[in-house]
Amino acid sequence: MAKISVVVPAHNEEEELPVCLSALGRQDIGDFELIVVDSASTDSTAEVAREYGAHVVRVDTPGVARARQAGFTAARGEIVASTDADAMPPPDWLSRLTAPFSDPGVVGTFGTLELRDGPRRLALMSWLFTLFQQINFRLARPLFCGPNFAVRKKAFQAVSGFSGRSGFPAEAEDVILAMKLRREGRIVFLPELAMPVSARRLRGMVGLKYVAHHAGVYLRVCWLGGWHG
Repeated sequence: MAKISVVVPAHNEEEELPVCLSALGRQDIGDFELIVVDSASTDSTAEVAREYGAHVVRVDTPGVARARQAGFTAARGEIVASTDADAMPPPDWLSRLTAPFSDPGVVGTFGTLELRDGPRRLALMSWLFTLFQQINFRLARPLFCGPNFAVRKKAFQAVSGFSGRSGFPAEAEDVILAMKLRREGRIVFLPELAMPVSARRLRGMVGLKYVAHHAGVYLRVCWLGGWHG
């Protein structure tokens, strides 16, 4: 198996990060590079990451696209996997996510999300999101999720990573990358590979605004050419 790197962007995530890094320490693939990108944090995010043996990359200008870019650029692996500080990767996450890369024509893989620590209705939301991904994948619109995707680094470099013509996007950097990668090779969707993530952004009225906002982002990026940047 090719060398693998895992990149975790984190902005003031000293509370959530230990859960994520502990889960990564239990992966059934033991030999991988772990990079935490300290995205302009003002708390002890970097110290926490180092306690878990991660290589820390500091970025002084905040922004998740910029942070992911810094981590992917620093990664030494032929395959680079992405997750988030509030994710809880299951033990077989990395092995399942990277298995399709045994086919040299595969340039990217991605799974889905499972919302945790919230009301039961979130299970339905998770199921609907996976279905939405499946429909879009059939329409050649792969919806990468920041906490659950991987790319072949050569392909990532070939499309200039997360950057666009106007610089780094403020959001949807994961989906924009997927749209660009379509011309580089085959992308594999793994609908049964769910990543548990915090539901903190979906609580109450804030959650409704979050969903409505990202519905507009989806339309702009996937159907109105916004992925060109």
